Amino acid sequence: MISTVIFDMNGVITDDEDLHELATQKAFEKVGLEITPEIYRQYCLGRTDAAAFVDLVRDFQLQKQEVGSLIADKTNSYQALIADNLKVYPGVIELIERLHQKYTLALTTSSTFEEVQTVVGQLQLENLFKVIVSSKDVKRGKPDPEPYILTAQKLGVACENCAVIEDSENGVRSAVAAGMKCIAIPNTEKRGKLTRAHFIIDEYSELTDHLIQSLG
Repeated sequence: MISTVIFDMNGVITDDEDLHELATQKAFEKVGLEITPEIYRQYCLGRTDAAAFVDLVRDFQLQKQEVGSLIADKTNSYQALIADNLKVYPGVIELIERLHQKYTLALTTSSTFEEVQTVVGQLQLENLFKVIVSSKDVKRGKPDPEPYILTAQKLGVACENCAVIEDSENGVRSAVAAGMKCIAIPNTEKRGKLTRAHFIIDEYSELTDHLIQSLG
């Protein structure tokens, strides 16, 4: 039986993948690398900045650049961008508030701790998530199952009693590998990339209690 619902943040709650991409472009522009949409999707979508930036520095021969400095630049740019531009997907806040009445909720994201704090504070969601896991809490980000396994451990629940809402292929792979049920919504990926999920929805109004319990 599903007792816990875990949300991803970027691409599930916040419609801000474009801002993450722009902030990443700004950070790497300073060191002479153009982050094209194709490069961003290949390296960054659904992954932690730490993992993505390490691969970018290696593959584009930027060895003289410090990953920590690039992440700090990106985070600063992102926080400046969302100050006046933070958007959420239609119906998602209402969904969180509705599910909170019946389920334990958690947030598991590849974003940095600073980014999460800014978003959660701006949307006033602090009291709705019992546990928040960000990139600083894990050694291996999505698609590795560590983020979701750690979330379950912090909550004290079994992975099989958790349902995850994800939007990216890497996120779906992470949740499924952790032994959780996964509901995907193609906000940032095409449906064909999300076929590992147990169920795919197109709108948050489809995510009913009946659907969640049918996964258990």
